[in-house]
Amino acid sequence: MTEASVQNGEITHDDALGAVAAAFGLGTVQDVRVIADGLMNRNWQVATPAGRFAIKQVLDVDAVAARRQHAATAALAAGGHPVPAPLRTGDGDTLLEYEGHIYAVAPWVSGAHRDGAQLSAAEAGELGSLLARLHTGLAQVMPPVPAAMRETPAEAAVAKDKIDRYAAAAGQREPGDAMDEFVLARLHERRQLLAEVGHLRPVEDTEIAPSGWVHGDFQHLNVLWTESAVAAVLDWDRLKPRPLAAEVVRSGTLLFGSGDERGLDLGRVAAFVTGYRSERVLDDAALADAEHRLWWERVCDTWQLRRRYDHDDTSCDHLFRSSEALLGWWTANRPAVTAAFCGRS
Repeated sequence: MTEASVQNGEITHDDALGAVAAAFGLGTVQDVRVIADGLMNRNWQVATPAGRFAIKQVLDVDAVAARRQHAATAALAAGGHPVPAPLRTGDGDTLLEYEGHIYAVAPWVSGAHRDGAQLSAAEAGELGSLLARLHTGLAQVMPPVPAAMRETPAEAAVAKDKIDRYAAAAGQREPGDAMDEFVLARLHERRQLLAEVGHLRPVEDTEIAPSGWVHGDFQHLNVLWTESAVAAVLDWDRLKPRPLAAEVVRSGTLLFGSGDERGLDLGRVAAFVTGYRSERVLDDAALADAEHRLWWERVCDTWQLRRRYDHDDTSCDHLFRSSEALLGWWTANRPAVTAAFCGRS
C-alpha cells in the first residue's frame, strides 16, 4: 500500500504521487489537492514546475480497459474534440503500476461543473450536439462494433427478490435510522409498482439500432465549462459499445433531473435531444424505446442499496433518494417524458 499522510485535513498519498510525477516527467510535486468529486476512483490535482496535472488512481476498471480508454481519448483529442489526452511515461505507457495500484495522468483543465438547471436552452442544445460529435468521433477511432445489439431488460421476479431482501435488511438493521425507514417505505411502494407495470417489460428478443461506442457516463460532473463553452469531457472509464439512444436518454435524465419530486426539466431535455439530432440521425422510435427501457431499469434497479446493505457503504444513500423521487415523477408523467426525448417539449 502507498504511504498516506494528512495535510490540511486531507489525505494524500505522498510516495505514490511522487513516483507518478517522476515516471511521467512532471518534476517535483510542489502542491497537492484531493479532488472529492466522483465515487469510483481517487483523483488529485498536483502542481509541479511543469504545470498542473490531474493524477488518477484507477480503481473502477482494469489496466486493459484503461489503456483502451486512453487510446480513444488520445485519438479524440488529436481530432480536435474537447477531451484531455493522457500523458505517457518515459517508457511510452499511459499507466504506471506502483505498489500494486495503477495511475494515470492528464493535463489539468480549468473550468467549472454546471448542472442542467444552470444551462440555457441553447447551451443544452450545444451539449447534445457535442455528444453526437463524440459518438461520431468514437466511431472513427475505435474498432468497429455491430450496428445493432441486444440488451436484456431486467426480470420483474429478480427485481422483486432484491426488493424483498433489502427490505428485510433495512428492517433488521440495528440501530435503524431515518434512511432505513425511508428505504422500507419506498420499497413497499416499489413492490406495488412492479405488480402494476410488470406487463410493460421491454421486448427482449430484438436488436437495437443504431449502436456504437459511447462515453458511458455523460453527465454534469464529467463536463467542464469555461463561460458558455465546454472545456473538457472527463472520465471515460465506462467507454463501451451501446445503443446510442440509450446514452442520449440516460444523459438527459442525469443532466436535467432536479434530484427531487420536480422530476426532469423537459424543455432542456428536448433542446438537448434536438441538438444531438442536428449532428446525427436518431429517430423517434429509437429514442422512445430507449426512454421506455431506462424507465423499466429504474423500476427494477436497487444498486444503491447493494452498496448500503451488502457493503456497509452509505456514500450512495443520497442517490437512492433522488432516484426514487425521479421514478415516482417519471411514472406519473410518461407521455410527456417520451415526447421530450423525441425533441418535443
